[in-house]
Amino acid sequence: MATIPLQLAQRRLDTGNVASYPNGSPVGAAMQGLGDELSAIAERFRQQKQQQDAFDADIIGRELNARIAHAEAVAVQTAPADGSGLHDFMYGQLDPRSDGVVKPGLFDQMFDETVAKVPEGERANFLAQKQALRLAGSARMAAQQHARRQNYEQAEWSKVEDGYTSAIAQGDPDDSEAFKAIRQSGLDLIGKMGNPLARQAAEAAWRINTAKALIQAMIAQDPRRAAEMPGGEAADARLADLTPDERQEFVRRADAAVAARAVDAHAGLANKHSLR
Repeated sequence: MATIPLQLAQRRLDTGNVASYPNGSPVGAAMQGLGDELSAIAERFRQQKQQQDAFDADIIGRELNARIAHAEAVAVQTAPADGSGLHDFMYGQLDPRSDGVVKPGLFDQMFDETVAKVPEGERANFLAQKQALRLAGSARMAAQQHARRQNYEQAEWSKVEDGYTSAIAQGDPDDSEAFKAIRQSGLDLIGKMGNPLARQAAEAAWRINTAKALIQAMIAQDPRRAAEMPGGEAADARLADLTPDERQEFVRRADAAVAARAVDAHAGLANKHSLR
């Protein structure tokens, strides 16, 4: 079907150097009707074009959202273990006073590339969505970076804790100064963790775990002496963080170690007699 140019159809009837007809004549009425029809066609064409542009802009916006989601996923996967730089790589930095972009990120590049594809009639609406998209994505990446940092701190602390508790368990249980130095060193590192809740939980677990490691050292050195602690009540202040149940477990483990040594000693004597 032939397309009527919008500017031509909107002119209705040209009132320039053309023949005029009386309003009541059949020809005049026909020409007026033709002008109205052309105007109606032009309006339908305008509405149809507007609807198509809106549809196309929506599709382009959805494609952009998919690109952003993919880029965020890749950024998270390839970010350093501590998450540093993750947010700024994707969303850059804004001036808190003016909300102007101080440092553009990958989001800015993708958005600016996409704007050129948006139909001109929808471009202003599309541009108006940029700040909302940035704020939503910025919050996502900030949360991801924060989570990565927390996981990193926890993982690094676990390595330190394992090394320290192993040193206590294999060390001299009577060396209180060494125990105190290790425990304080651990508390100093915990104090530098960023998450208050994680810091509180790590400190409580650290006190208990160092006490349990000390118990291992006590049992390894002299299980009978450890088992003779009355009712499992830890007179040693270094074990004060243990619960009553944990202290009872301490005594049971010490008793089991004494029994195991007795069995080993009996077996050794039996072997000696059998060799005579």
